[in-house]
Amino acid sequence: MFFKKAFLFLTLTFSLSFADDSITIGIAPHSSPRIIIETHNDLKVFLENYFKRPVQIVTAKNFSEFAKRTNDGVLYDLVLTSPNLAFLANKYGEYEPILTYTKGLSTIIIGKNKDILNDKTKKIHAIGLDPVSFVTLNAEDWLETNGFIENNNITYSYSSASDSAAAILLNGEADLAIMSLPNYLKLNDNTREQVKILYQSPPQPSRIYLAKNKNKITTKMWEDALKKFANSAEGKKHLETTKLEGFKQITQNELKKLKNIGNKTLRKLDNNQQ
Repeated sequence: MFFKKAFLFLTLTFSLSFADDSITIGIAPHSSPRIIIETHNDLKVFLENYFKRPVQIVTAKNFSEFAKRTNDGVLYDLVLTSPNLAFLANKYGEYEPILTYTKGLSTIIIGKNKDILNDKTKKIHAIGLDPVSFVTLNAEDWLETNGFIENNNITYSYSSASDSAAAILLNGEADLAIMSLPNYLKLNDNTREQVKILYQSPPQPSRIYLAKNKNKITTKMWEDALKKFANSAEGKKHLETTKLEGFKQITQNELKKLKNIGNKTLRKLDNNQQ
């Protein structure tokens, strides 16, 4: 138990002890650290064999903390993050977009009561992943468009992972839970049987891989590595695990289309720091 707790602590505080030659992949905290490490192990194994160097996968305690670190552009060699944080990582951290998934991510809002959104006079409580989570921002926009105004008839709180948010919902401590479709599909059958999908958005841009010239690896080298990963046995296994269908390249111009939600994210980050 001691070693398990120590490992989790080191992962969350970014102080894992690896060789000086190690490559660091930063992955946005869309799930628990354990799930993130498990679902991206195929990427880790491939890159270790490809670069002949140890690879560590790390995350953060929340999206806000992760965004600060990617914007600094110092800690991670490769970043896998949500679209809005990818925009900021490119603008402030000087990471370049390389690859994304072909399957867009839908935002899901679930509740135990299928009629909870019919009465706008009743104040309700929603739980998301983080104020700057892409799916949380999408859900807040949709709820606001449909008459649920923050601090008026809806309040928000935030959880560290989608399974935790679902547990809080089932415990009666929230009326709604917000998550991505892939994370909804990862919930166990018993949980999904107890909730109703109240909203599912059209597919939005998926998670994005970004890299920079750093730690003796150029962005061109990263492009080559990730293209090979996409066509490898490890890449195919990764897609089976994540249910994200396939890979495709993403350009700087495509990333610029995320300017509006990127700027909204930045305002939220600035507000959180005040």
